[in-house]
Amino acid sequence: MSDQFSFDFDAPISINDSPALWTPRDIWARLNQQVVEYLGEDRRFERKGCKKIGLDDLATYFSTFSNTPDGGLLIYGIEDDGTIVGCNSLSQNQLNEIETVHLVRCPQAKPEFKKFPVIINGVQDFCYAIYVPYIGKLVETNKQEAWIRYGESRHKMTVEEKQDFRSTRQELSFEQEAAPYKFPEDFDLRIIQDFCDDYRSREVVDFTNEELLIDRRLLRKVDGILKPLNSLVLLAAKDPGRTIPGCRVRIQRFATDAEGQGQTYSPLRDKTIEGNVVKILQESTEVISGIIYDVTWINEDGKFVTTPEYPPHAWFEAVVNAIVHRSYSFSGSEVFVKFFPDRMEVESPGGFIPPVNEKTIYEVRAARNHNLMDAMRYLGYVRMAREGARRIRASMKDFNLPDPQWKQEAVHGVVVRVTLHNDHASRKRATDTEVAHHFGVETWKLLQEHEIKILAYAYRNKRIQVSEAARVTGRTWHTSKKDLERLTRGGHLTFHAGEYERDPKAHYTLTPKTSS
Repeated sequence: MSDQFSFDFDAPISINDSPALWTPRDIWARLNQQVVEYLGEDRRFERKGCKKIGLDDLATYFSTFSNTPDGGLLIYGIEDDGTIVGCNSLSQNQLNEIETVHLVRCPQAKPEFKKFPVIINGVQDFCYAIYVPYIGKLVETNKQEAWIRYGESRHKMTVEEKQDFRSTRQELSFEQEAAPYKFPEDFDLRIIQDFCDDYRSREVVDFTNEELLIDRRLLRKVDGILKPLNSLVLLAAKDPGRTIPGCRVRIQRFATDAEGQGQTYSPLRDKTIEGNVVKILQESTEVISGIIYDVTWINEDGKFVTTPEYPPHAWFEAVVNAIVHRSYSFSGSEVFVKFFPDRMEVESPGGFIPPVNEKTIYEVRAARNHNLMDAMRYLGYVRMAREGARRIRASMKDFNLPDPQWKQEAVHGVVVRVTLHNDHASRKRATDTEVAHHFGVETWKLLQEHEIKILAYAYRNKRIQVSEAARVTGRTWHTSKKDLERLTRGGHLTFHAGEYERDPKAHYTLTPKTSS
């Protein structure tokens, strides 16, 4: 190579810098040998050696970073382990192929290219960097594949994920697609009438119901025929599951800290609710109200205090957000509401809607299903996502509970999960009220946290085995066996032996209380 380099050995990272906060564009602007050595392995850029240049593989990175907020960097001349090997071995023809591959294999990408000098064993060399900016609309390869980055991994989008990506970037909207339903026969007219009456009373407009539904983008008139849109199907159809099978919520209660699998998968409650979002929300609220325990704990004065596991505003807003802001493009995926002894999880299909993410959820607002959300707002169910998230956080604070945790994950598609914990230090030994009062405050004071979990499980399920105690407490089988024996000696449990040590028939039950 004939290119001449001039080195700048001034440190690119000052004491006041925070490289962890640099965007890929920031790294690109400061790129030199010291920067890449300082940053080490990093989710913001991908290292590439020079032994083999895979052009199809490169095209997937162009798609990946074009679809990932903040974009990303590829740097040729650095091995996966961080060893800088340089690019002197690349021919001009190979460099030309790298610079032009996107024109054919990923034409929507807008990559930028540059070389930067490096010294390897005292010999001058160079690395070849590519900055790929975020485009803001779906970028596919010439194979109609779309990729995105989650953490440090590339992820190939499914058809549903691509559709959801487009809808959240305003390329197209699932809720504005015409649906194969008849209006008004296939709809719950009570919901529609309530919406229209509430809208007219608040906005003071003189529209008929049909005019109002058309104005609010719930209905469309085509050649004189009224065509329901998916937004209206979600809001008020009698059977939205006919075309949107994921329009449902599954509510589960587990006795242990994890769901388990196979024989260990055994929820205490498992209820699926289907229908339009108004029906789902109403019935979900009723079911969850019956599932949530009142928990009792000992306060600083040594007395029992009883409160709900979770603030009503917090869990209600979490469920509303999941139902209204989820992606219905993921047609086979439902919203999950899962209760564990120490937490409640609400899992919603689809990712965050830019610019919302885990860090900005309390500060910015965005909506995936604008028209559905707007209709639900007039019916009194919905606030903007930001206000709902803030109310969840404020309600948890009022109950002396930790802030909600928001996370986007790739689990059979992309989901957003909000987790509400009920194990603040002031309620560390909390359990459901009936259990606490069964044993009484004086006994409760003497019990350790893992013993409370064991006795609570035995109370709810009428019996407990060693393996179940181990799952409930997270302790080993042998330690749990000792825990159960100690509670038996203390008169709290009664042992029912099997034929051998780990006989599945062996179990413990609560010792009946004797009347004084």
